[in-house]
Amino acid sequence: MEWRGPAVLVVLLAVGAGGGYAASAQTRDTSIGAGVPAPVPAEEPDLPVQAPRPYAPDPDDPRLLPGIPMTTGAMGSGKFEIFFPVPRGWRTNANASNETKWKEPGTSNNSYVMRVEQIDSQDITIEDAIDIRVERLRAEQEDVVIVDRGPSSLEYTYRSNEGNARHSFMRWLDLDSSGQADVEIVVHGRERDVPGSKDLIDRVAEGMRGATGGPVQ
Repeated sequence: MEWRGPAVLVVLLAVGAGGGYAASAQTRDTSIGAGVPAPVPAEEPDLPVQAPRPYAPDPDDPRLLPGIPMTTGAMGSGKFEIFFPVPRGWRTNANASNETKWKEPGTSNNSYVMRVEQIDSQDITIEDAIDIRVERLRAEQEDVVIVDRGPSSLEYTYRSNEGNARHSFMRWLDLDSSGQADVEIVVHGRERDVPGSKDLIDRVAEGMRGATGGPVQ
């Protein structure tokens, strides 16, 4: 049996070495798996934030002031005729048979202007008229901000096609208490014109009369 001893010893050493190597490899594999983080998807860089576009410079015309002199204006005919205060000396521009603009002579575009439109033929309530206007503004204009909305009024700002900042006031009137909007009044201006624009539209709305009410004095 002495001649088998060394051989058995060699086999045992080999098995031990192999087992040690396998255990070492297993330990090494486990430690590598635990120590190396799993790959994660790369995050996309944030898109650059577009800087706000500057507005075009305002025309340097004198500002629209509250309390300007007024006279009587009229639109329509017969039982559809309406009378209302308009700025004295402003020129008219009839865009359509039911719509007229008033503008002070010599003032620049994108200064200030007033528009009056008869909308009684549309058969819509004032609330619906405001909803339609807000929807159109957001679809057709840029940088629209609704500053204030009342039961029959709207105040908002927007960017004109020429890039100017505009501040606008709108009013809707039901002159015959029918529940339908009869007249739409708009005054557009610059920020510096806000006090005068608000005063103007208030005076026009308060003085608006139908044919049976007679002209405004």
